[in-house]
Parts: sequence; structure tokens; C-alpha cells
Amino acid sequence: MKKIDDDGLTKRQDAVIRAVRESGFASIESMAERLGVSAQTIRREVIELSRRNLLERYHGGAGLPPGTDRLAYTNRRVRHADEKRRIAAAVARDIPDNSSVFMDIGTTVEAVCEALVGHSGLRIITNHIVVASIFCENTDFEIVLAGGMVRNRDRAVTGEATAEFLRDFRVQYGVFGIGAIDHDGQMLDYDYRDVQVSLAAMEIARQRFVVVDGSKFHGDAMIRFAHVSKIDALYTDTAPPADIAAQLDTGDVRLVVENDTKM
Repeated sequence: MKKIDDDGLTKRQDAVIRAVRESGFASIESMAERLGVSAQTIRREVIELSRRNLLERYHGGAGLPPGTDRLAYTNRRVRHADEKRRIAAAVARDIPDNSSVFMDIGTTVEAVCEALVGHSGLRIITNHIVVASIFCENTDFEIVLAGGMVRNRDRAVTGEATAEFLRDFRVQYGVFGIGAIDHDGQMLDYDYRDVQVSLAAMEIARQRFVVVDGSKFHGDAMIRFAHVSKIDALYTDTAPPADIAAQLDTGDVRLVVENDTKM
């Protein structure tokens, strides 16, 4: 007989919800592996939890239902906060004053913005309202905010209109946040609209910097958009697994590891 908790959930259903809450989305395959059950079993649980409005079903996985994803984004901002600050400081050291910079969406990119506040003469292009707000409140930088659809939970501006807007620009540096890096060096994200924007932004940047904390290695994101060989530098807080490190080496990507042993 299945054990039911006070919320009417089985132990496995509770574990599925916790897996999704950790990042806002979890793939069927990753949850099946994590819980030691079949993918079909996880699909059945997701269907039931979706019926009860506890999860939102997506192709290949599950996310948080409408109204709760804003909290998930807030939680991501504080998770690995020290690591993100170290990563951000390293990126800021490599972007000189008076540069033109594209700033992507994401909580690690927000940390980079805060680290860049002490710079002078930057010209910023971004599709992230939070990024624009940080710079508007703390600097006199020239700021261009891309047009497009605003996603409420994280105040990202995204979609095809945003991608088209960005293609009219050229910048010296692009700072990108991603959902995950797979074993074969593929960078992945959660939303195909964000992928469209990231691809357009990579085209306009002469130097492409990706910022990831160690939790993104072999993560759950499922939409491929570029191989790591297409970037110039990867900034992280922990040495990547051997398979990813090999892909970085083959692609001649500069690896910058900022961990607390350097403090």
C-alpha cells in the first residue's frame, strides 16, 4: 500500500515535485534516473500531479504551474549566490571600460551586472529588464533594451521579435547564461524562445562569455542551441567533469574556474 503524506501525496510524488522545484523544470529522464524508476512511471505521476494543478506538463518533462514560477526564480537568485559572485567578478575583470556588451537573461548574468557597476563608459544591450534596472539605478551607462514579449516570472524579453531586434547590432562582448552543458559539449536551455534570442546574440558578439555554476554541468535543460566550441570563454566555480573539459579543450575555449580556494 502506498504511503500518503498530509498533503495527499505519495513519497514518489513528493520527490517529483521537489525535483521540479529545484530548477523550475525537470526532464522525465532525469527524474526517472534520480528516483530509480521507469520513465513511464514518472509520466504517470506527472499526469496525475498536473491533473491536481501541482505541476505543469511539458513535452519531455514538467515545470511549475502558473503562479509559482516567480517564487522558483527568486529561489534561483539566492541559490549558489557566493559562487555566482565569484564568477561575476572574474568576468568583470575581463571586460574593459568603454566596451559594448550584450547581457543575457539569468541569475548569474544579474550577478555579472552588479560586478560591472564600478566600470565606466559601458554601452549595454540586453533583453533582461532586471539587467536594465540594475544599470539604470547604479550607473550612467548607455542602455538599449530589446523589444519583444515580456515573461512575467523573470522579466525576460524573449521571442522572435527580440531576436530580430538584436541582429541590427554588433558588440564587443556577449555574456550568456545557459540551462546546462551536456557531456558532448552541447549547451542547452529550457525555452525555445530563449534559444532563438541567444543564437541571435551570439552572432552579434565578437567575444562570447558563458557563465555557469557547477550545478549546470550535465543539467536537466533539453533544448540544444550551440556547442561550447562556439564560445570564447567559460566562467564557472568548479572544474567541469572530464568529458566537458575535453570538449572545451578541443574547442580551444578558455576555462576560468573561480572557487573559494582562491579567496
